[in-house]
Amino acid sequence: MESKAENRKKILQMLKNFSDYEKRRQNKDVLKQLTASSKWKSAKKIALYMSMPIEFNLTELFDQSDDKEILIPKCLPERQMIFAKYDKENLVRSKFGLLEPKSEIAVEPDFILVPGLIWNDEGYRIGFGGGYYDRYLANFEGTTASVLYDFQKMEFEAESHDIAVQELFIGRKNNEF
Repeated sequence: MESKAENRKKILQMLKNFSDYEKRRQNKDVLKQLTASSKWKSAKKIALYMSMPIEFNLTELFDQSDDKEILIPKCLPERQMIFAKYDKENLVRSKFGLLEPKSEIAVEPDFILVPGLIWNDEGYRIGFGGGYYDRYLANFEGTTASVLYDFQKMEFEAESHDIAVQELFIGRKNNEF
């Protein structure tokens, strides 16, 4: 079995080579599934993430969520993280190059859309390696989900500190119905 580092490298390359057309198609399909779900509809405070170009484009979720309070992560020292209210006029670039809120007022979400690179059947994920989400999720009692492209699901053994997401919304290849 390949290591986490090998799997990360493999998936990152696949994400970089993923066709723009197929990416847009799966993105639209998966976000439609997500926003139609009962868990999404019932959530009032939703934690999203500011996606990188290789990840799912979550822009439409920020734009169409008028009835929800949108939160985004803010990284703190010692690999800790909070969620703060999203305000597009008050963002700063983090040391990782991602936009995050200027605010340090923590807000507890009731639904978190968890990023990552690879997921297994049980919902465990391999992220980008910082451990921020696993630390946060260890004490989180709300709903969690992830959105992923068809090739981002593979089998691997979860580690003791890993926290599974509750639901996966997965894109399908163009010829799968």
